[in-house]
Amino acid sequence: MSNSQALVGNLQQVIGDFRSGVNVRIEQVDASTASIQATTQAIHENVVKFKQDMLQSEEVQLAHENVIRIDQVLKEQFGDHETIRRTVIGVVRDFDINLVRNATIQELSEELWITSSRYWLSYALMAITAWVNDYPDVARNSLAEAKRRDGVKASLFFTLMNLRFSRNGAAKKWFVDYMATVDPTFLQQEAAVMLQAYLSGLFGKDKELEAHLSRTIESWVAIINDDSAVAQDLVNAYGAYITNLQPKAAFNYPAIRQNCLNAQELEASFAGVSKYQTMLDVIKSVDVEAPVQTDDNYKARTDAVLTSLISDYDIEESELRNQQEYYGLVIKNNGLVDVAEHQYQEMLRLKGEGFNIGRQMIGWVLYDEGQVDVQVRKFALQNTRDWFSSAISNFSAALKSSFPGSYRIKIDVWEGVSNGEDQADLVKNMRAYFDANKFSIMYVNTPNILALALFILSAGLAFVNPLSLLATAAALGFLVFRVLRANKEYPARIEAAVASLNETMNEIVNFRLYFRQESAKRDEIVERLSFI
Repeated sequence: MSNSQALVGNLQQVIGDFRSGVNVRIEQVDASTASIQATTQAIHENVVKFKQDMLQSEEVQLAHENVIRIDQVLKEQFGDHETIRRTVIGVVRDFDINLVRNATIQELSEELWITSSRYWLSYALMAITAWVNDYPDVARNSLAEAKRRDGVKASLFFTLMNLRFSRNGAAKKWFVDYMATVDPTFLQQEAAVMLQAYLSGLFGKDKELEAHLSRTIESWVAIINDDSAVAQDLVNAYGAYITNLQPKAAFNYPAIRQNCLNAQELEASFAGVSKYQTMLDVIKSVDVEAPVQTDDNYKARTDAVLTSLISDYDIEESELRNQQEYYGLVIKNNGLVDVAEHQYQEMLRLKGEGFNIGRQMIGWVLYDEGQVDVQVRKFALQNTRDWFSSAISNFSAALKSSFPGSYRIKIDVWEGVSNGEDQADLVKNMRAYFDANKFSIMYVNTPNILALALFILSAGLAFVNPLSLLATAAALGFLVFRVLRANKEYPARIEAAVASLNETMNEIVNFRLYFRQESAKRDEIVERLSFI
């Protein structure tokens, strides 16, 4: 056998002995590469998050600017409408105390009409003042034009006006006119005002009229209760609302994000269970006592309903308000445009798909806070709570089924699976792993293997070329340096891994506790719905 063959044979024997001695596959022991990959991944995730946060911040800023811009457009195009609204309420209240001369009110109404001749309420104001000043022709013409501009609002307005001044016969005629004007296939927002008037007891002075309205509302509710397709639509509508909700709380568990291989499952469960608080807030917002109804506050109650009616925007103004609502949703969702778009489209769907009093009621409960009287929203929730409960049950079942029962953890070169309650056992397992695999973890890695290979190869070539001894010495020095440093750093490396494991397990415990606490709010929601 030649010298070169002997050298090659010796080299193969040394490498074989080295591999069998460490008893580990090279792809599983390259801790340095794994650490670099983990660091790179963490940096990438941080960069992606920073970019996302920046984009969301820009969307929020843009939404704020658009809200202000639309406000300016509304003031420019419809600012006179707001003036007329305030004037109408002022005129109505002045009829009680007669501080302003009727002629002055007539002049004011004429001036406002000139600036807003397209607005139905300006004609209604003209009709009121003409009637007070005994101009029957002007009053009739103004009434006709107000009805032509918006028959639904005008009829309901004069119903309420006559109720306010105890003209029950005229109120009844106007209400019949209102019911004839309403399109039963497309119930508009004014239905909320009519329901508000009913719940406020405004029809109570005419028992026949109140009974008629009561039967109408009962027929609406019967549609919900008797039609399975409508019922399923309501469950789906509440379900879509829950799906589109954004959690108020943030997933603030950095160790889980870094060390849990199934961290996304935990984040999804956290986001889902955090929605219970938002749902609970909605229910609490409508669970208020009804105001006391007495003869002394009858006019004040009527004025409140009148204010709601005349504050209900016309079509052109509503379109701008809807745009504003969209940008408001962008702000509320911290710049998540896709989420805001889904919520906005669902809101429009509830308001725009024809007659379905259940869908209308859900819209009042979920999307019209600040626009619809709270007693109307409460009434709507009372009559759709069964479907809200069903949607919550569906959501709760899906949330429980997707809750992670195990947690796959990877720290340094160690991997383990936790059930969330075995922290001590995992720490023990980690220490045992580092002890059992000490040689391979400390010494068997890509730089050391390459240095050893270079050392053996250069040592073999030294018989051919003495200069190879320099490479042999360098490789040996590098190996000695790596071994000494590994011996020195290994205990600290173990303690760092254990500390990281403890931190991760503590966060998992806190996450599980948060999930249990927030899940308990489901029972509170169902109980509140039952007794609201």
